Amino acid sequence: MEQNKNNDIDVRKLVRIVSEKWYWFAISVACFVLLGTAYYLRKAPDWVTDASIVLRQKDGGIGDQLGSLAMLGLGGNTAAEDEVVVLSSRGLITQALDALNLWEASYVKDGFRYRGEFQNPALTIEYLQLSERGEDRPFLVYVKPTKKGYKVRVKSGFFHRSTTKVASLDEPVETLAGTLLIHPNRELSRDTTYRVIHKRHELVVADYRKRLSVTLHKKESNIIKLSMKSPMPDRDRVLLHQLIEQYNLNAIVDKNMLASNTASFIDERMNIITAELSEAEKTVSQYKEKNKIADIETQARLVLEANSVEQQALAEIETQLNLVDYIDEFLHSESKQGSLIPANIGITDAALESSLSEYNSIVLQRMRIQRTATANNPVLEQMDLQLASMRQNIIATISSVRESLRIRQRNLMAQDTKFNRQIQNAPEQEREYVRIVRDQKIKEQLYLFLYEKREENALMLAATTIPAKILDVPQRDVRSQTPKLKNLLLMCFVLGLLFPAVLLYLYTLLNNKIEDVKDYERRVKAPMLGEIVQNSRQAHIAIREGESTVSAELFRLIRTNLRFMISSEVKNPVILVTSCINGEGKSYISSNIALSLAILGKKVALVGLDIRKPMIAQYFGLSQKGHLTDYLAEPTVSIDDIIVPSGEHKNLDLLPCGTIPPNPAELLQTKRLEELFKELRKRYDYIIVDTAPVALVSDTYLLDRIADLTIFVSRYKYTPTEMIDYINQIVDQERMHHVACVLNGTKSNRTGYGYGYGAKEK
Repeated sequence: MEQNKNNDIDVRKLVRIVSEKWYWFAISVACFVLLGTAYYLRKAPDWVTDASIVLRQKDGGIGDQLGSLAMLGLGGNTAAEDEVVVLSSRGLITQALDALNLWEASYVKDGFRYRGEFQNPALTIEYLQLSERGEDRPFLVYVKPTKKGYKVRVKSGFFHRSTTKVASLDEPVETLAGTLLIHPNRELSRDTTYRVIHKRHELVVADYRKRLSVTLHKKESNIIKLSMKSPMPDRDRVLLHQLIEQYNLNAIVDKNMLASNTASFIDERMNIITAELSEAEKTVSQYKEKNKIADIETQARLVLEANSVEQQALAEIETQLNLVDYIDEFLHSESKQGSLIPANIGITDAALESSLSEYNSIVLQRMRIQRTATANNPVLEQMDLQLASMRQNIIATISSVRESLRIRQRNLMAQDTKFNRQIQNAPEQEREYVRIVRDQKIKEQLYLFLYEKREENALMLAATTIPAKILDVPQRDVRSQTPKLKNLLLMCFVLGLLFPAVLLYLYTLLNNKIEDVKDYERRVKAPMLGEIVQNSRQAHIAIREGESTVSAELFRLIRTNLRFMISSEVKNPVILVTSCINGEGKSYISSNIALSLAILGKKVALVGLDIRKPMIAQYFGLSQKGHLTDYLAEPTVSIDDIIVPSGEHKNLDLLPCGTIPPNPAELLQTKRLEELFKELRKRYDYIIVDTAPVALVSDTYLLDRIADLTIFVSRYKYTPTEMIDYINQIVDQERMHHVACVLNGTKSNRTGYGYGYGAKEK
């Protein structure tokens, strides 16, 4: 229940603060709406231009293996993620900007805004000689046609500007950015201003990279989405199209490098095999001519047919050994380190062919990353280590394959030896002829094999496919305009409400003064006698007989509440009036409470016991010399010597403090003080005592023994809120009894008076 009560009070306090400062919110909303409208009129709207492409799947190889792992949840689509990096790389963007010549941005003023010109800019600027500032920092060139020529203004940063007036643009213009030659591409209108922005190329690339967004459609997808946001959607559309085209071109070049390298390798080996085949054919011809053999083919046909299976197997092994030797020679060549290894040349060993394909794939990936990375890039270093390890593994695999082929070759040759023993009775010249022809057949088969592979490689080179297919052509999203006037004004309206709300929150957070009467009444544990409005007359006496001002009526209300708080058993009560700190108005309250009781017809004594800083004599225009302190310090001084008429009312007498003593605390503990108040109770109906602040000195606590009621005075927008806890601590610890509170200095419109129940303060 207590929590709910606190919440209700907080809401009421919030409503009160807002109602008091309503004009803050009105002014803030108006200012923010005006600023938002001005921003909308000056800012060209931004549009989103997007496109999407799909990467073509590669047949077999690492890509398929990674795709299978991704389907099992064991990996991601790393190939597509790499292409995302390539599409947003500096190198690719630089190539696209070069192709379109988008290094400068041209604008023409259209109303309050500058509208971008993409395909037909009004100005072309030739930079004859740039200054140091023009070389290092971006600058803007404004050209404004006038009646007498042209005004050329150059702005570089906020503080560096120059303005030059020229009669014609045919001559170079000297500016703070350097010497410029401005070429109009069409007739310039006198009613507008033209602007050109110049930046270094690396800054332009950085700007476009910041606006470019390249993302995967899904984590395992091969679809990539590209988008750009700027006030020039036509330029963005052309640039996205050029990026995709340049990406495809670079990928085709990378792919053709492997095919070209393979073609060079095959041509090199074919030249060698052609020479060896020619030599073998020449040997056959010479052997026939030397031994005068006319139809030895017919004679050896039976032998060759019988041994064809073994010979064919031997020829295939010889071919594989030659291919393996070619690859091994290529790998050991120092000049071809880091190059693509010829692939698809007919090696039958699946493991070796797979290793070559994997090695070439990583080499191509390294080439692509190298275009956009530095030499000491950790990714390149890691890939170099991986390639070196794979190269050693391929060499080891080649050795294993070669050894396996040689074992098979030895087995076939052993079988061939057995067959030869069976025909050892054949003529020696026939056996020699068979050997020579067999060597010729091997060279011929190897030549035909390489010729076939060369044609296949040429066909693959001619039939290269585009790696990225466009799914959605670059196009402006018609719903992506920002800012929208409706949303902008709504945001400004909300900001206009939030800004003063934050200021008020910070003010209340940092302000520790009492500003809420109801909150003060709720938090303080002592009864509330009432509140006193701020006295606009700045007079010390706020109540006089016959007056009905707001202050006078409130003091009369406190007088009434005071009579109810004092028990009827207490006769001639002593009332202490104190505060926590200086300046809260305890002397003002005590003086006017005493006057209000005197006006009622009661005999009242106002005692000034704030010995350290007495104010009663000053309020009533009396001298501070003599009086109460003299009575307490000198036994010869009588009570009648210290009682002074107030001059404000016949029923009110004063006992001013007098001279400030060096030992106030000891003076207040003397028996003469008790004797004084004992005598005052006999003479007066009420004794009002103005005492010192309790949070600063202990004087008031010493007077609790003679008091029947203690009034704590707090001041609106002056007393710190922690003083409420101090008063509560005094009440809880019963350090002073019969405590009541008065809040001083509130606003008149908070009390309910001034609306017919009291005269206006004058």
